[in-house]
Amino acid sequence: MGNNRASERYAKSLLMLSIDEKITEEIKGDIDLIIDSFSKSREISSLYLSPIIPIKHKISITKKIFTGKIHNHTLNLLLNLIIRKRDSLIEAILSKFNELYNAYMNIEESSITTTFNLDQKSLDVVKSFAEKITDKNIILENNINEEIVGGFNLKIGDRMIDCTVSSKLKNLRKKLINN
Repeated sequence: MGNNRASERYAKSLLMLSIDEKITEEIKGDIDLIIDSFSKSREISSLYLSPIIPIKHKISITKKIFTGKIHNHTLNLLLNLIIRKRDSLIEAILSKFNELYNAYMNIEESSITTTFNLDQKSLDVVKSFAEKITDKNIILENNINEEIVGGFNLKIGDRMIDCTVSSKLKNLRKKLINN
């Protein structure tokens, strides 16, 4: 619980600073770059979770990796977290920043799962539909899952619209078994 609260405070502070200095998009880009670095390299994410690695090494490595690639405010946040021995919170802070950023920018993350890749026209129709029912800007991700047999599964925030053939077959099977 305390870690969630701390993560939110750090993320909120960075977002407020970026809004005040009108560099919100740049900081968002930094956060995405760091998240991408963590996902591509297990060594980088493990670096901050390890209590064995000395602070001076973590600082040195962080500067080598991110200096010149991210804004000074973002780099300073990372360095301060390391110095204060709160670097284990970095991934939670990055995630919380994205959540707060999306709320501030009125963005909702959404995904559609189908058995094949949708063309851009279809994605635009789905995105338009999702924007109408949420009154938010939608970031739509297209996932492929051949187990759904056909149809689609649309997730908008915490809502799920399940129009898959596999769910219809399961429901039909339950009805047949119960009757």
